Amino acid sequence: DVERSRGLGDVYKRQIHDINWPLWLSTMLPMALSAGPGNLMVASSGARSGVRRSLRFICGLDLTYLLLALLVGLGLYHSLAAYPGLLWGLRIAGSLYIFWLGLRLLLRPLRKPGEQSEALQFRDGVMLQLGNVQGLVMLLVMFSTFSPGADAGTAVVLALSAALIAVNLFGHLLWASLGSSLQRLMRDRPRLLLAQNALFGLLLMAVAGWLLLRGA
Repeated sequence: DVERSRGLGDVYKRQIHDINWPLWLSTMLPMALSAGPGNLMVASSGARSGVRRSLRFICGLDLTYLLLALLVGLGLYHSLAAYPGLLWGLRIAGSLYIFWLGLRLLLRPLRKPGEQSEALQFRDGVMLQLGNVQGLVMLLVMFSTFSPGADAGTAVVLALSAALIAVNLFGHLLWASLGSSLQRLMRDRPRLLLAQNALFGLLLMAVAGWLLLRGA
């Protein structure tokens, strides 16, 4: 049993080593940094509440995506693929939820002087990530492209998932920092704050429309 365990460990190490990590990074990093629903909401949260008060929202996004990555890597997506109607329904629901978030940002009223804005919470990150069905497609692309073989084990799924979440976390902190850097600029300029809300809201609504049309 000991020899068998060592043999499996060597196989898993070899499989992880066989992943083309430079190509993986050059593929996944641009996706993680692109202006998707999560990054847009993180930037908006950073601009409204600062990086520290956005951490709960970021944790909700990334922990949920880690769970989804593990489930997809272990075969969930292939099970869902047997029910295209369910995937279509999830895509529609997710697109409508992202559209609603954008509309809420677009119509957000200005807060009164001295009033602290309400920070996005962990549950908001969970809901947004679950609504972003396109993220499931991204996970399928990652595992089908970079998994070293059909017999790749749990260790490979864990390695790819952990690497993806690390890249996502970097991207979310970067977008939150960029949003936070605008906070001081907009604090005493209500028109800029309205413009920022309108910009992020319209971008989210456009992303939702693109996801909806792409899945039609």
